[in-house]
Amino acid sequence: MPELIYRPEFGTPFISDHDRILRSLSSGQLNGGRQIYIDKKFVDARHGKTKLILRYDLLSQSEIVERKKQSFDMALPFYGDTDKLDRSLKPVVIGFGPAGIFAALILARYGLEPIVIERGSEMSSRVSQIDSFRQGRAGLDPECNISYGEGGAGTFSDGKLFTGITSGLKGFVSETFISHGADPDILYDSHPHIGTDVLRDVIVGIREEIRSLGGTVLFNARFDRFITSGNSITGLEFTAKGSRHVMECNRVILAIGNAGRDTFRYLHQDNVSMSSKSFAVGVRIEHRRSDIDTAQYGVDTLKTSNMSAANYKMSVDTNTGRKLYTFCMCPGGEVINASSGNGQAVVNGMSYRSRDLDNSNSALLIPVDEKDFGEDVLGGLIYQELLEKKAFAAAGSCGSVPVIRYEDLLRGRVSDHIGRIKPSVRPGYSFADFSEIFDRDQIDTLIDGISRMGRKIRGYDDPDSILSAVESRSSSPVRILRDMDSRQSLSLTGLYPAGEGAGYAGGIMSSAIDGINCANCLAKSLVK
Repeated sequence: MPELIYRPEFGTPFISDHDRILRSLSSGQLNGGRQIYIDKKFVDARHGKTKLILRYDLLSQSEIVERKKQSFDMALPFYGDTDKLDRSLKPVVIGFGPAGIFAALILARYGLEPIVIERGSEMSSRVSQIDSFRQGRAGLDPECNISYGEGGAGTFSDGKLFTGITSGLKGFVSETFISHGADPDILYDSHPHIGTDVLRDVIVGIREEIRSLGGTVLFNARFDRFITSGNSITGLEFTAKGSRHVMECNRVILAIGNAGRDTFRYLHQDNVSMSSKSFAVGVRIEHRRSDIDTAQYGVDTLKTSNMSAANYKMSVDTNTGRKLYTFCMCPGGEVINASSGNGQAVVNGMSYRSRDLDNSNSALLIPVDEKDFGEDVLGGLIYQELLEKKAFAAAGSCGSVPVIRYEDLLRGRVSDHIGRIKPSVRPGYSFADFSEIFDRDQIDTLIDGISRMGRKIRGYDDPDSILSAVESRSSSPVRILRDMDSRQSLSLTGLYPAGEGAGYAGGIMSSAIDGINCANCLAKSLVK
């Protein structure tokens, strides 16, 4: 596969990758109607020589169409046989995060006119409420926040599409995002991201496509309970505008995200098959973006063209016997208050498309399992809640996020000194004693792990680096058990648990793919 290699250019305007390649290739190579198809874009910073590398193919139009057709056929295997699908009852999707969005889109493209129930608000109201909260003009709304609302938690987390899973559906998901306004580079960038600011409009565009195909999307509608006959779903109840509503249905995709604790408790109480699962907890760490850029690439990316702020991914074994690893790294971004209820302090990370803010941040996570939270099905959920309550109290029980400088954590002290790195979280933060949140073993894991990471990335153990707590929702603490082939609940016929909240995904891309697969299993069950 041919490659093009560029050195970073200083002070030049952004030039699209396609334009660069067109200028670099001779016209003779493009004869015969062949077009440039970029397969991969990545940065090689080895040996002190930073290079931007693009790998590409020269394909005919028919070859490009065939690639896209393969992805389309995988995502919509029943597209040519929609007249064979039973339409007596409309399928329901609970939750409108990545899994719910793509499940509803697939069902809508089959002409099944799905009904979506989302407990949070539509995008414009959600953005307005969250902006007011972050600017200190409004308090936390338990039903409209970083976790609940159109697009799910992923809407406010950079729109990262990087995933470790292998699936031919990744192209379909990316193409769908692109058709609704995302940059085409998400198809080939080694760390693809849409950007929080762009993703908001993209999600609205997909929602409008679902509606144009006959689907219904209900916002501010909280799922309450299933109506069953024997072990099968026959309907459900939900609350909207203060009133209880009943809907007849027999097939439901449950895509509630990992913050839906009231739903997890209801399902457990109603004997839906579930199990606890291991997950991870920790903090967000912030450094100056220019320091991370320089350590990784040898240059501040704001002074170059065609290079985004530097990413990193690390994992270390510590002297406590526990692992510490980075997750959901947000280059040139900010830490956000991701609390979804009163009495909580929860953090996440977010970047805009430009990734050009002063700080870069990442989650630093410590795996936890039954040894930490017991064997009860909801043990992990209760453990999460306890950490979030401790973090809230440590910050003064005033709604602020607890923060501490790395040096102060290392020295076992608390100070209000701010060095080179200023906390980015809004609307407020309080310097706090992290020993009131984490146990000694976890504190030692953070201290030793950050020190070891400083040997991998110069300056990572900067004494002024800022830690914010608590990062507790990197994945679901439960798994709603389902059949491997049909993807239906093991205990409730007609229920299709999907996405991150159900315990089967961990991010936008994997959640979207799981939503697609659940939608197709549901459609298969409707074949007459």
